[in-house]
Amino acid sequence: MKIIKREDAPRLETVKGRQGEILMSGEKCMMMVNTIEPGLPTPPHSHPHEQIGYLIEGSGILYIDGETREMEAQATFLVPPHAAHNFDATGDKPAVLVEAFAPPREDYLERVAWKE
Repeated sequence: MKIIKREDAPRLETVKGRQGEILMSGEKCMMMVNTIEPGLPTPPHSHPHEQIGYLIEGSGILYIDGETREMEAQATFLVPPHAAHNFDATGDKPAVLVEAFAPPREDYLERVAWKE
C-alpha cells in the first residue's frame, strides 16, 4: 500500500508558471495538483492521455480543440486523448486544479524519478 501526503509529493514545473505535484500514479492512471499563475498564457498542446480536471480554486479560460470556456472554481472538465488544449489562469490569484491522466504521464514521472 502506498500513501503520499501532498507536502511529500514529487514536484515539477510542467511549463513556465505551472507547478505540478504528483499525488499518486498507478499502472493505468495518475493524479496530480497543478497550480497555474495568472497572466502566463501558454499555447495549446496535446498528448495521448485522457485528462480529467477539477478546478479547486481560482478561475481561468479552458481551450479544447478550438472551443473556449471560462471556468470558475468547483467546475470539472474532460480532455480527450490527442485533443489540443490548454488552461490559462485569470484573475489575481493562482488557479489550483486536481487532474487525472490515463494512462499516467510517463514524461512527468521520468522527470521526478517516480518509483512504484
